[in-house]
Amino acid sequence: MHTYIENEVMHPEVRKLLPDLEGDVLESYEEHHVADLLVAELAAMSPDAERFDAKVTVLIENASRHMDEEEQDWFPKVREGLDRKDLQEIGARMAELKKTAPRGPAQPSALKKAVDAVIP
Repeated sequence: MHTYIENEVMHPEVRKLLPDLEGDVLESYEEHHVADLLVAELAAMSPDAERFDAKVTVLIENASRHMDEEEQDWFPKVREGLDRKDLQEIGARMAELKKTAPRGPAQPSALKKAVDAVIP
């Protein structure tokens, strides 16, 4: 859900309103893509599969680093570059989308996003 909401609302808006953050947005799309792929792979695996624990570890490490980057670097840039009204509008749209966002990696909207990231 996290990657879906950010990819659908926050990233396109930041990309449009703060073109200097284009590189940050593109990197975040790719980090989300990797996380989505790992989650989909894990959902299809048995917890006792040989590589299950390794995939979980990689997912946790990548997600932790991604969150630290967002909180320490990216979000401060966005807060500095956008006014309060823009931030509130983006937040409201994200909260609204959360109601219908995919809850698991096998939902069609989640799968479509993964495919769209690989085949533009």
